[in-house]
Amino acid sequence: LDVYITSWKNPDASMREVRFDDYLVEGISAIVRVARECSGAERVHAVGYCIGGTALATWMAWAARHYGEDAVPVRDWTLFTTLVDFHKPGDIEVFIDEESVAHLSEQMKEKGYLDGKDMAASFRLLRSNSLIWHYVVHGWLYGESPAPFDVLYWNMDTTRMPAAMHAWYLRELYLNNRLVQPDALVVAGEPIDLRRIRQPLYVVAAEDDHIAPWAQTFHTVHHVAADKRFVLSSSGHILGIVNPPVTPPRRHYRVATAHRADRAPLWRERAALREGSWWEDWMAWLKPRAGELVAARPAADERHPALGDAPGTYVLEA
Repeated sequence: LDVYITSWKNPDASMREVRFDDYLVEGISAIVRVARECSGAERVHAVGYCIGGTALATWMAWAARHYGEDAVPVRDWTLFTTLVDFHKPGDIEVFIDEESVAHLSEQMKEKGYLDGKDMAASFRLLRSNSLIWHYVVHGWLYGESPAPFDVLYWNMDTTRMPAAMHAWYLRELYLNNRLVQPDALVVAGEPIDLRRIRQPLYVVAAEDDHIAPWAQTFHTVHHVAADKRFVLSSSGHILGIVNPPVTPPRRHYRVATAHRADRAPLWRERAALREGSWWEDWMAWLKPRAGELVAARPAADERHPALGDAPGTYVLEA
């Protein structure tokens, strides 16, 4: 499988007016176009993680209007720990109200962006026992050096958000929950209705996710009419996804098809419990949709030359 991964650029004050619309048109649309050009494929298999998944779901509804429901250049799509229904967004709800959003929006206007450290601090407060007090006790009280932990290091690698984009995101999605209201949002010139999406969907949630609670991510199946397969992985927001097959298995998952009439607790009761990594189930679902095998080819070509060695230049920006 050719894999094209696009990372967020860490915005600074010069990007204060970049909007959610821009992320869809200049981001996701460009990603799909370039992946098609590089691979020669007519349609791609799209994947979105967390807010990237929310953006992908919005783009899929946008593309259903823009191209036509059966002409979207995406064969199927996958969401990792993604919210589209923000009615009960989890523990983060304690920070989301009209006054808080208004205050945060004013702060972002001054800086031009939301500082990633502020967002990280909010999420640490949601799990203060494990993410704050554990390190106070063992580091400050006991004088122990923390053991190296690559996932925690990744978790601390914060990303900023442009002021215009994030203010819109908080107000329209978290406060007003308009993404699941048919045609309530107009994004990049198109009314957004998730019910128009026809491409098969694979959804992965995590049991212990405090950022995107699995029962709330399950509501995605109620708003998308396409065929859906839902997976509930063990662990949390990161480890539930970064979950390679290993021997012996470290984790487990539940999996079953999902229907618009399903409810999360009943789905969980009938879903098959499997040991190991859901990646294997995903490949079994994805590969038959990927067509015939072709010879491997270089990632870069004359039309899309390499800009630099991995991991690129964005990761070096402060």
